[in-house]
Amino acid sequence: MVQCSETSRLTLPPHAMDKQGLKILLVEDDEDDAFFIKDIMADSEVEPRPVIKHVLNPKTALKVLESESFDICLFDYRLGEMDGIDLLRKVRKMGVETPVIFLTGQSDQEIAVEAMKSGATDFRTKSNLTSEALLQSIRFAIQLRKEEDRREFAETRLKKSNDDIQATNEELQKSLQKLREAQNHLLRSEKLASIGRLAAGVCHEILNPLNIISGHVQALKMERESDQDLGEDLYSITEEIDRIEKIVGGLLKFSRKEDMELKHSDINEELESVLSIMEKEMFLDNIQVVRQFDPDLPRIEIDANRMRQVFLNLVNNARYAMECGGVLTVTTEKIYKEQIRNRRKTDADKELEKIEVHQEIFLRIKIADTGTGIKKADMMKLFDPFFTTKPEDKGTGLGLSICYTIIEKHLGTIEVESEYGKGATFVIELPGPTNSSSEQELL
Repeated sequence: MVQCSETSRLTLPPHAMDKQGLKILLVEDDEDDAFFIKDIMADSEVEPRPVIKHVLNPKTALKVLESESFDICLFDYRLGEMDGIDLLRKVRKMGVETPVIFLTGQSDQEIAVEAMKSGATDFRTKSNLTSEALLQSIRFAIQLRKEEDRREFAETRLKKSNDDIQATNEELQKSLQKLREAQNHLLRSEKLASIGRLAAGVCHEILNPLNIISGHVQALKMERESDQDLGEDLYSITEEIDRIEKIVGGLLKFSRKEDMELKHSDINEELESVLSIMEKEMFLDNIQVVRQFDPDLPRIEIDANRMRQVFLNLVNNARYAMECGGVLTVTTEKIYKEQIRNRRKTDADKELEKIEVHQEIFLRIKIADTGTGIKKADMMKLFDPFFTTKPEDKGTGLGLSICYTIIEKHLGTIEVESEYGKGATFVIELPGPTNSSSEQELL
């Protein structure tokens, strides 16, 4: 029996000192060698005593490793049909990362190198094996495994941190995009408000001399009724006066701050009333109208007359964009959006992330055409007053500005999605019945 030295009382890693003791799987086909190794471990005087499970062949070892976990494995190199290195490779392929120490009857450097390359932690010859040497190998193997676990844990944490940073960055980009949209919305609103105030004053100044000019033209028509050439010129002047009056009238509508007459209305019915008026004309223009209405839409508070004005304007624009015919698709649906109610007095001292997020109902209306689409350069100017892509005699450039103002007064949004040559879709979102009135009170 090998004598135990003082150094054989080496302290094993903490995991080896739990109540059950160190769990060792010994794969050895020679009973005498197995008894020898167990005897060495008994001489080590490690407390609590290691628990050694002995199996005679690789197949049994693989089966045991499928159902049990061990702190260390001791593999004999020569195991009959399958050597210890082949067994180690199969064990690693199973995903078992338990440290493995090779034991062999002869010292062979090539076998030792091959074993270490295959993932063994240490390589020992039985002829000069002592309890001290075996314990040192076991301690080293377990410590190495713990370092590997720490490294894997650190890598996992690092990957999670990277994933968190990436997710945070994506959220930040979304927030920045929302902020840019809000800034653009604010700038557009301020621009429209400034133009509205300016327009109101200018319109009255224009109408006074225009009425005088119109009166003189009518008088000249009556006085010089027989002068055909002058009559044609006066007719042209009258046409231009009418056009100026139309532009001024649109400006006055745009600039008025009248109170809205809010009533509970059905959006589907309001859309249908506009489409029923326009459908015959669009049929003659070879335009098919497709309705995709949500029959379960809740009724909401709107100024029905103004909302119909918005729908009529958008449908007219779509009709103009499909000169060679096409399809107009009108869709309604109920959606839910997360809204932070951060405008209440009670939320004034709260941090943004601590303010409760509410799921609120919105009604989404889409008016999509298969026409010419909108150029990218025109997208940002689309809702600006007097901007139009139509010929001079076809539009004043105030229609979409007025639509924008009306939707804004309803606490809604209007956006456009388009790719030039592939049609355009105008998207309107209006607050639902649970949040529109309370939002108006907060504003």
